[in-house]
Amino acid sequence: MEVILDVSHELRTPLSTIRGHVEGLAEGVVEPSEETWALLQAEAERMGRLVDDLRRLSQADAGQLVLSPAPISPAEVVGLAIERMLPLFEEKGVELSSMVPDKLPPVVADSSRVVQVLTNLLDNALRHTPAGGRVVVEVGGDGEAVFGVIDTGEGVASEHLPHVFERFYRAEKSRSRSEGGSGVGLAISKALVEAMGGRIWVESPGVGEGATFSFTLPISRRGS
Repeated sequence: MEVILDVSHELRTPLSTIRGHVEGLAEGVVEPSEETWALLQAEAERMGRLVDDLRRLSQADAGQLVLSPAPISPAEVVGLAIERMLPLFEEKGVELSSMVPDKLPPVVADSSRVVQVLTNLLDNALRHTPAGGRVVVEVGGDGEAVFGVIDTGEGVASEHLPHVFERFYRAEKSRSRSEGGSGVGLAISKALVEAMGGRIWVESPGVGEGATFSFTLPISRRGS
């Protein structure tokens, strides 16, 4: 029941926005401008992302995630995720960089799923890091690869740390989802990492002190 309430809450705002503007267009109160069409498209895409995310979570809960594990380069997947997110970071004025050693051994994972996890974590870091801040992706580890997304943003209070990977969880209940995110991105990341044999966690010194989201993946024993 709680999940149903959460989903209805997440869908209510975009649906209300679309309904209000469509009624306004029909009554001639709202002008059919480029801004109006862009808003309607953005809200429709927002609902579409939520539906897609919920489908992925449902697949994870049912053990039906389709994975194609193979030896992959940590540097390659980090590069792909950064390339995907860099325009959004530049637009907001947040620095994005990476620190990945050249001779890291390959990991056994699904490349597209690892990129998805990194993209989710970078999206989360971007939403909680103000302009002028910095986000760094690091990879290291011994015996297993440890990926870290480190930001200089809002940080996480200690009481919220155990809950950040729960679907629809918000440390600030008053914060609107219109700021971005479906509310299940971190939950999906957790499901994907665990399906690939890894672990995921978050650390933060406290509010205003930034946060580090880390996850592990098994190292390939077959070499590159």
